Formats: sequence, C-alpha cells, structure tokens
Amino acid sequence: MRGIVRRDLLKASVGLAAAGTVLARPAIAKGQTLNMWWNQGFYPAEDAAFHALVADWEKSTGNTVNLTLLPGQALNEKIISALTSGDVPDLMYADNGPAQIVPQNAWHDKLLDVGDVVETQKASFSATALQSSQFYNAVEKKRAYYGVPFKGASLNIPVWKSLVEKAGFKATDIPKTWDAFFDFFQTVQTKLRAQHMRHVYGLGYTLSTTGDDPNNTFNQFLMAYGGGGIVTPDGQLHLKDPKVRKAVVTALTRLTTPFKQGFVPPSALNWGDPDNNNAFHAKEVVMTPNDTISIETAVMDDKQVYYDEIMTAQMPLDNDGKQVPVLLGVELAFIPKGAKNVDLAKDFIRYLIQPARLGGYLREAKGRWLPVMPSTVHDDPYWLDPKDPHRPPAIRQGVLGPTQTWFYVFNPAYAQVDAEHVFSVAAADIINGMTPDQATDKAFARIEEIFSKYPITGQT
Repeated sequence: MRGIVRRDLLKASVGLAAAGTVLARPAIAKGQTLNMWWNQGFYPAEDAAFHALVADWEKSTGNTVNLTLLPGQALNEKIISALTSGDVPDLMYADNGPAQIVPQNAWHDKLLDVGDVVETQKASFSATALQSSQFYNAVEKKRAYYGVPFKGASLNIPVWKSLVEKAGFKATDIPKTWDAFFDFFQTVQTKLRAQHMRHVYGLGYTLSTTGDDPNNTFNQFLMAYGGGGIVTPDGQLHLKDPKVRKAVVTALTRLTTPFKQGFVPPSALNWGDPDNNNAFHAKEVVMTPNDTISIETAVMDDKQVYYDEIMTAQMPLDNDGKQVPVLLGVELAFIPKGAKNVDLAKDFIRYLIQPARLGGYLREAKGRWLPVMPSTVHDDPYWLDPKDPHRPPAIRQGVLGPTQTWFYVFNPAYAQVDAEHVFSVAAADIINGMTPDQATDKAFARIEEIFSKYPITGQT
C-alpha cells in the first residue's frame, strides 16, 4: 500500500508543477541520518502519505530518516521534556505545537530561526501563514521565523443534514447570521424530541477545560462578536477595550446558556478532543464545531453518509451580516537549538514545502488539512471539487476567505491563557452560578497576571 501511495503522490506532484517555483536546494552529503519526531496522523492515509514523502526524500538525497511517530499528547510531553533537557532531535512537528510549544520556546530562545527556509517559498505562502510563523524572542528582542508553515486548520461545522430534514427543515432553511444560525439547532432539537428522539441534542459545544476544541470554539465566537482585537500584532493586551469586554461576555453567555437550557449534552463538560467527534458520529448531536474536517473524512468510505447525510456548513456571518474572519491555525515544522543535523533538517523542510510536492502530500492525506499556499487551491481542482460536499466549504472559508492569525502568535502569554483554559473555566463558573460579568472579571484578572510575565516593548 505504501508503494501505491508514493506513486500517487508523485503523480500529484507532477500535476501540480505549475503551482509554484521549485527552487534548487543546497547539496548535502549522503549517508547521514535525520532524527525526526512527527505527529501521528488522524487516520492511516495521513501517515501513509508522510511515509511516502519521507521515502522519496531518502531516495533523492541518499540519507535516512529515523522517524518517531506519536499521537498528540504523548508527543507534546516528549518534545517538552527534550527541550527542557537539551537532548533534542533534529526536526519536530506537533499538531498543537504552534499553540503549546513554539511560542514559549521561541520566547526563551530555544528554537532556531528558519527564515532562510521560509524564504525559499515565501511568495507562495498566504500572508496569514507567514505571520503565524513569526514569534517574539525575548532574548534577541525581536521576531523571527521559528517555524516553517506547511498546513492549516480552521473551525468547521459538520451538520447531520438527515436530522435537520427529519425535524421538518431543509438545509437551505439554516440561517446565515451568527445567533440565528446556532439558535436554529435548538429548534431542530425541540422538533426531534417531539418525535420521541430523547437522546439527541441540537448543539455539540465542547465545554470542558481540556484539549483544543473548547479554546477553538470560544475564540471563534469571540471573533464573531467583535473581540478580535483582544491581542494585537504588537503583542499588547486590550482587556480595557469595551468592545473586547462586551465580546467576551457575549461569547460566554451564548455558549453557556444553551447548556443550562438542555440543548448541549451534559457530558460536554468532560469532553476531550475526540469526544465531540464520537458524539456526532453516534448522532447524539445534530452539529458540532470542529477543527479540520476530520469528522467528515472519517466517514468518507461510507458514500451515503458522506455525500447525502452530513454537510459542512459555512461559518455564519456576524449578526450584522458581515463575514467573520476565521482564526487560522497554521501547523509548523521547527528545529530546536542543539539539533545535530541542522542542514539535513532544513533540506527536508525545503523539500516538503516545494509547492507541487506539498500540495500532493496534503491531497494524499485526504485533504483534512488546509493548504497554506493559495496556488495549491487555484491549480488543483481536487480542492474545490463541486461533487464533494465538505472540502470546498472548508477551503472557501480557511484559504480563500478572510483569515486571522491566532492571538498566541502575537504574544506567548495567550498560549498560556489557552493552556490554562481560562475562558473555559469562566464558562464553568457561569454554569455553576456566577454571572457572565463576574466570570469575565475573574478571567481578566488571571489573563492580566499571565501577560505581566511576557512584556513586549518595542520589536523588530
């Protein structure tokens, strides 16, 4: 199977030759070993596509890769331990590394500046991808590229179209503006409960204090209510801005009120990242916000479900009918200081991010991740295939639509805010009896305390 994937990948690369200029890579000596730690894929096709790419690099360079593939949390712990001890591999990538690992370690000068690698394809990357790769180094007192972007993700909304229809509606009945959109699924639940479907919930919000999903959902709601300026690109916090405070209070209220009213499963308070996926597939929820289209691609082989029963809804407009920029999480390959084979690591990344090759790799991985090079979408009809009900909405939203860089890129303090789930704790406080204003005051006090440890005054 691996050989078949490699041939497909190479054919895809040839087909994408017009996607960008492939720059010559510096010659490197043969017979070396690249030690690489990489995040395990969500399903076998992702790992098969990466194994194929690694094997092709090995063949083209005469070098070998000592590859360690581990799932998310296990890999995070291994990387953090390595960066603490200094016993590091040559190259790393973790799914949530940009949020949990890269910002703080760039701040503490533990990562290499890889601007020379980014430069080889700088013209091909989106502006958001480039901005999302630059972090502040408190030792050097400047920003630099401490990661190389190669794929992205934004919040998506899979919906059981079949349940919407069972409730007596059509997909076209789903409203287009924010509050009306989410309120619609409460109505769907009410209609389904009237048909004795006692265990289905309209909204699959993850309201726990663990994992990425609750942070992804809250922060996108914050954007929808006008709070996108909570941290600005200069790294400054703006909690005293009335617009930001109003957006936080509104987002917390809109996420917790449906839970208290019984429109979100009680178990959502304890969900980890896979659990909303599982609840959706079990038809416990009619919809659920989810990073990437992993829910949809997981049932790709079931043609009836994939094409007829579920849909990927466009992110709704704000309440004034304006498009909401989506927070684009950009995945990064990064090199720790202390790596023994830096030239080898850089060569592998240069190989990976050649536009034709990178587009082919993401395609062979079933398109769960978003391209961070817009030319990939324009030059390969796969990404906007009108027969596919899920990939094009994700692409129109996260590649072709307006996107915004995550706040933790501007200041690593926000990475700690997310790691501590400060806003998820605020939601829990509201569910347990606090008013939204009280919970916001408590959250803001903690956020100000965190930001005080990460001062950024003047930067280049």
